[in-house]
Amino acid sequence: MKCSKCGNEIPEGAKFCGKCGAPVEEVSDQEKQEIQQDTEQNTEQMPESEPQKYSFNASSSTGESALGSLGTKALNSATGLIPGPGKVIAGSVKAFFSSVKAAFKDPKKLIPAIVLAVIWLVLNILQACGINPIPTQILSFLTFANGGMSGGFLGAVGGIIGKGLFAGAIGSIVSLIINKSKSGKTSKGGGLKGALGFTGDALGAYITGAGLAVFLFLFISGGATRMAFMGGMAASYLAGRSVLTNGFLTRLLTSITSKGKTKASPIPTGIVKGLCAGFALSSLLGLINVWLVHIILGSVLLVGGIVLIILQKTGVLKIGKEADAK
Repeated sequence: MKCSKCGNEIPEGAKFCGKCGAPVEEVSDQEKQEIQQDTEQNTEQMPESEPQKYSFNASSSTGESALGSLGTKALNSATGLIPGPGKVIAGSVKAFFSSVKAAFKDPKKLIPAIVLAVIWLVLNILQACGINPIPTQILSFLTFANGGMSGGFLGAVGGIIGKGLFAGAIGSIVSLIINKSKSGKTSKGGGLKGALGFTGDALGAYITGAGLAVFLFLFISGGATRMAFMGGMAASYLAGRSVLTNGFLTRLLTSITSKGKTKASPIPTGIVKGLCAGFALSSLLGLINVWLVHIILGSVLLVGGIVLIILQKTGVLKIGKEADAK
């Protein structure tokens, strides 16, 4: 069976393409034949000096390249070797500029970002003028309008990054809604279990990712953790969404931990799933607006996760598949 997006060969029963990360959809025999013909033509036109060595490409989906993961099952179905960090970064940069170029060719894709920017501008002007009624406060909370407005220089930098994540999440959601309305189909993604579930061999990585998320949430909040609730939830959404696709962060982590191999380590996926859980947990805890809670929780999770990874890698502690194998 071939992928309807890129023509890559997909093993029977696989839910995602090992090359582009697209969900597998059932197609008719005629469509399969057309895809095969197109793929053969593209292969014939490819220069012999530039063969396709591995099935490990960047995702062009809005927001999903910021925080990302390719599931271990999808990676294992890829036939090529996992590339090094340099190739992953170069490919992702190229894909990023290609997506920006495509967006300017179709201005309608920029509408969500433009509308969001206008809302932020209006809300900040109103608050600067002392006009801050309850409706304005609610809208500011829901749109993360105050991100980067506190915490000095570092708070401003974190808030800008948080706003970028929030805008990416909005763009991703709008894109999903538009695609669903056009096709009438819902993307198969695995839901909460696929985004948050973990295996025993990735437990240390999962806890480490959660600890990292706690400190990253403090960074994007700039000290105003209560007002950063939606920013944290947007980061959690992007991490969870990207766990089910071929995102940049996990491709990079995988290239570091599994370069030159055909089978990926469970650590990168575990870390990104932990980020998803950690951002959601931090957002909820942020409502009490006490920094010390985040610092203690983040420290415990981060140190505990790293210790677990070391114990699992050295074989001192065997959980999940490693324990079953004994």
